[in-house]
Amino acid sequence: MNQPSMVEPPERTSWPIIVVLRREMRQRGQWQFPAWSLQAIERGAAEEKMTETRIDEGIREFRWSGLAVVLLRSNAETFWYNLTSARPSLFVICQEDPQYGLMPMMVTLDQDESARQQESETEIFRMDPPAWLLEEVERFVMAHYQPDDKRGKKRRRKPREQMDDF
Repeated sequence: MNQPSMVEPPERTSWPIIVVLRREMRQRGQWQFPAWSLQAIERGAAEEKMTETRIDEGIREFRWSGLAVVLLRSNAETFWYNLTSARPSLFVICQEDPQYGLMPMMVTLDQDESARQQESETEIFRMDPPAWLLEEVERFVMAHYQPDDKRGKKRRRKPREQMDDF
């Protein structure tokens, strides 16, 4: 008798995206400086490309394609904690670029990776993940991670420290 074969979910999944960064030149006294912000995360193509658009005097948007959100089975628990947090987050990790000022180098849902990157000379932006991405990540996590059911388990009590009476 033939049994239906179970299809294993992939251990690695990725979605191409576009990161939109905005640079606004601000003035403080006689000094001008760029203020960067993350404007959007959009579905994208794998082709690496950057498009610069002038929005207004001193304001430019940079659309970076060729980036991807990558999920690895080994990090499924981290993604689960992100999804079940009070505010799920998508992190865009950028590095300084001599030509454009700031360039995204990684987009991740891994809070641990974001924390590691904060230790280096990078700029990190946080935003709520788009609804389409949350659905995909949830599907991936449910296929690869099963949280421990803490209900019904008895806690082991810590032994009391003995006091020496002298």
